[in-house]
Amino acid sequence: MAAIIAIVNNKGGVGKTTVTCNLAHALARLGKRVLVVDLDSQCNATALLLPKELALRHSLYEVLALDTLEHPLKAFLYPTRYDGVFCLANVPETASLEPQVILGAPDSFSRLRRHLRDYALENFDFTLIDNPPTLGTFVICALNSADFALVPVKAGSAFSVEGLLKAVRLINAVRVQNNKDLRLLRLLVNQVDKRTLISRTLAEHLAGAFRADQIFHTTIPVNTAFEQAEAAGTTILRHNPGAPGSRAFRDLAQELLNIFTMETV
Repeated sequence: MAAIIAIVNNKGGVGKTTVTCNLAHALARLGKRVLVVDLDSQCNATALLLPKELALRHSLYEVLALDTLEHPLKAFLYPTRYDGVFCLANVPETASLEPQVILGAPDSFSRLRRHLRDYALENFDFTLIDNPPTLGTFVICALNSADFALVPVKAGSAFSVEGLLKAVRLINAVRVQNNKDLRLLRLLVNQVDKRTLISRTLAEHLAGAFRADQIFHTTIPVNTAFEQAEAAGTTILRHNPGAPGSRAFRDLAQELLNIFTMETV
């Protein structure tokens, strides 16, 4: 079953790009073909996945700006440094498109879906869309394109929970108004330090507010190897395969495959 998954949360610093890139790499290591769409004009996923010296011929800018693409979508996709992972890269200039997309709404909100969806579902097992830390224009474009939304939650931040609730409300609104394919996949509790009271409190709060099948069993631990991998410009799975964070992402990828295999999403 092919699927397009948008990774969203209104709060910055919850690990959306880290989750997107490391989950993509982990899924590819399990034999899956994965596309990462970098919808954040900060371009962090693009920088992490693609060689710095790569000259981009085409980018997400054109996909969001044009009703009709001058080249097939395949020309916009670049093989990354990780076997089985491809990237629809972004450039900082994409941020300037937001007024254009807003003025062209509601049709422009579905432009990404029209250009991306059929090709992605036919050619990739999973498409992961990394989003900016807002619930604005580009996130709406992503949710209009996706089958599922994955919401990372930072274990040590009460503000992350507020962002979570806002994200879930937006997901429900987009499903009702524009994209009947869209569903909440799971919440992912990230940056967990089980020694701290706030991490344990968040887990209890989520368990009381959401069903068990709305929260990934796998959690991502606090691990300095993430910062080291980011500084090295690579995923944690390549930088330190034996780190707790690497094991967590391997577990997360397997849990995701199990979910789709059992068709319980």
